[in-house]
Formats: sequence, C-alpha cells, structure tokens
Amino acid sequence: MSKFSAGLFAVVTVLASIASAQASFSQYERGAEAIHSMAGCYLIDYSYTETESLKDGYVRDQRVYDVNKDKSIKELIYMEHISPYRMRLQHILFGTDLHGNLMEGSELRHQAEDWEYNAPFVYDFTKPLNWMVKENQPNMWTRRITNLDDGLRYQCAGAWEMSTAYPEWTCSNYAPIPGRETRDMGRKDYNTLERTTRIVAYGNSWLERQMNTKVIDTDGARTPLAKELGKNWYVRLPDSECDVVQGFVDGRKQFWSLMREVWDQVLDGKGAFIEKELAGQPKRYAKMMELEAEYASKMNEPGTKAAVKTKMIELIKAYRQ
Repeated sequence: MSKFSAGLFAVVTVLASIASAQASFSQYERGAEAIHSMAGCYLIDYSYTETESLKDGYVRDQRVYDVNKDKSIKELIYMEHISPYRMRLQHILFGTDLHGNLMEGSELRHQAEDWEYNAPFVYDFTKPLNWMVKENQPNMWTRRITNLDDGLRYQCAGAWEMSTAYPEWTCSNYAPIPGRETRDMGRKDYNTLERTTRIVAYGNSWLERQMNTKVIDTDGARTPLAKELGKNWYVRLPDSECDVVQGFVDGRKQFWSLMREVWDQVLDGKGAFIEKELAGQPKRYAKMMELEAEYASKMNEPGTKAAVKTKMIELIKAYRQ
C-alpha cells in the first residue's frame, strides 16, 4: 500500500469512528446534556432592535432594548426533573445596582423552559388567546416557555444538532407579543410574533438568538409589521452571586410545584385552550401572584395544599373560554 493510500485509509477510519460515536450519542443524550449545562447563575444580557419595516407607512423603531443599561440583570436558573424525559429550567430574575447591591423587590419568578423529549403533543399558538393541540413528530425536544403563572406562552419542537462542536437547537413558531415590548417599550401597535429561535449551549455560557417578525393579528389575518433581531446572552457567574435570591425561592417552591402540577392536569392534550380577558380585572398571572402572596408561607399547614389547588383551578377556569 502506498503512503498516500495508507494516509487516506487512516483518515477514512477516523471519520468512520467519529460517525459511529455520533450515532451512538442519541438525540436524547445530546439534548439532555445541553439542557443540564444551561442551569446555573447568570448575568443575562437582552438586546433587541428592529431591522426593517414591512408595512407601508410604518417607520422602523430605532430604539434598542438594552436591559443592562443602568443596572445588572441576573438569573438563577435551576433544574427540576419532572420525569426521565422531561426537565424544567426555572428562571428566577433579579436586579443589582451598579455597585452590585440587590435591588429590593426586583426578585421575580420569571419564565420556565419546560423541555420534554418525545412529547406526544404541543399547544400551538394560532392567534391571540388561542392555542390548538398539535401532534408532535417523534425524536424531538419540545421547549415550552411558560407565562409568569405557568400558563401557556409558546411551544416549539425541534431536534438538537448532532454534528456541531456545541449543541444547537433551532425552531420557528408563532407566539404572543413579548412582555418586554408591552411592559418596557410601551408597544400597542402589534400583538403577535413569528419567532425563530436558535440556542447554542457553550457549557460555560449559552446564547439564544432570535430572528423575529412583528405581526398584527386581526381575527387570524396576519399583517407583518417589522423584522427584529435579538439575542439573550447568559454569561455564567459564580453561584454565590445568586445566593441573595435563595430565600425567595425556598419560601415559594412548594406553591410553584403545586401550580405546575395543576397546569399539567389542565393541559392534558384533549382539546384547545382558549383564554378570555375579564373586563376590569387584572391579568390571570397577577391574580395567581395574589394567591402566592397569601398562601406560599402556609403550604405545610393542614388542608392548605388542597384548598390552594382548588383556588388555582377555579382561577384558570375563570380566564378560559
């Protein structure tokens, strides 16, 4: 055998070994490893800006959403194992001033990322307040982003890329307008978002890139308004920097676990979930927060868990068609 042939044979052998190793590393293992790496204490840097107007007469908003302009926003992200194929990243958001001191009252149970491998269905957002049940394809990881009360926000099913150096997950879906737009930017001229999300898990940090289209949805008729680019950088910090919110978490975990269990019971995949808004009433999540404030510290008292579960179910029904 010539030196060239021998060298070529060696390269082919190495490539075959790599392909074999990748094949043995399943989609489940790739995803589970990446998702586990995303837990920890992080500085989070959200940055979003419009890049193009899509509707005649609309002038592109030139503001940049920059969450860390005059403070530092951090998140404790902790892992909960719900089942062998379902894991949940719960985000706890808080702010510190430019001297590193906790901004009192900034602690917030933020979104959860509920990841499930081979989930049989997703609740697919179709228009404002409407989610329809859609069957999932096999061998996919479903990422469900929850509302502040664990209710539906948006879900998307996709596969983790098997061939890249760092795990990547990309998915496109339709979703309600982000809270950052209504709360922080004061936007009322559109109400839905066509999202494309790409997550890259680097191990010591992770990145969520978004390429979005802002959409005016009127009874299911969709009018594109503008394109948007953004990213959420999660930069790992020493765990000790998130110790300031551990008491906040410990005092509420039982209430949150019950709330998640109630939603699991409600979202059983047997039919559409259609919400309604109650005139003169706050959003559902605000009412759920009132329950939390009243009962979170009493969850070990006899009868409290059952009573709170009943109240949660009644609240969800009150805001459902």
